[in-house]
Amino acid sequence: MQFPVLLFISSVSAVVGMMSVQVTKPVVSYCHQAITLHCNVSLSDGKDREFQVTHLSWIKESNKTICSESKTAMNGSIHCQYMPNKQLVLTIAHPKSDDIGRYICKLRSSHGHTSANTNVTLECPQKIVQINEDGKNRVTCKVERSNHDGRIHWFHGTVNLTSQATQVIYRAADGSYTVVSSLNNSSNWKTYNCSYWVPQLEQYIASKNIVMEYNTQSKTKSFSSDSCTGLVFCLCLLWTLIQQ
Repeated sequence: MQFPVLLFISSVSAVVGMMSVQVTKPVVSYCHQAITLHCNVSLSDGKDREFQVTHLSWIKESNKTICSESKTAMNGSIHCQYMPNKQLVLTIAHPKSDDIGRYICKLRSSHGHTSANTNVTLECPQKIVQINEDGKNRVTCKVERSNHDGRIHWFHGTVNLTSQATQVIYRAADGSYTVVSSLNNSSNWKTYNCSYWVPQLEQYIASKNIVMEYNTQSKTKSFSSDSCTGLVFCLCLLWTLIQQ
C-alpha cells in the first residue's frame, strides 16, 4: 500500500507583492488514510512586525468554510491548528467521498489579500465480487465501498450486454457506494465479464470474468423419476391387456 508524503516543501504558492501563501500540493488518500493540508503565510521583505493576518481560512470548492483562524475546534474527523500570522493546518482523519475536491486557502491581511488552492482525491483498490445464486438463470456481480458513483457493465466477448442487466445502487452513511448488477437469461458454460465503469474517471477500475456452470443434476433426477414411473404404468397396462 502506498502512503502520501505530506511535506510542506511540496507546495503551491500565490504571491501578492512581498506576501505569499503556500499550500500542500494535490493529495491522494489511499484507502481513507488521514490527510493533512498546510497553508503557510510568509513575507519576503522581513517586516513581520508590521504584518497582521485579519482572516485565514480553508474553504471547500462549494464555498463552505471548513476552518479558519477563529474556528479551530475539532469537528468529527476535521481538525484545525492555527499558528498566529504564520500557518493554518487542516487535518481530515477519515476522508470519505464527500471530502474529494478542491480546497482553497484564503488570506486577508494588513498587506492585502490572496489565495491558493489544492486538490484532494481518494484511491482504494476496487474489487468485484460474484454472488452465487443456485437454481437461478442469472449471474450477479457486486462492488462494495466504492468512493465513486459507478456502474457495472456486462460483456460476452465483445458484445455489450449491459442493457439486458438490472442494477441497484446503495449509498452508505459514509458516502461510499455499493453497486449490485444481475444479468438475466445467461447461458450455461458461457464466459461473461462484469466491469466497473466510473464516469468521472472515464475508465474501468475493476473487472471480473465469470464462467457459468449451472447445476442441472436435480433437474435430471426429476426427469428420470418421472420417466421411470410412466414406463412402469405402461408395462402394467400392457400385461393386463395380454391377460385378457
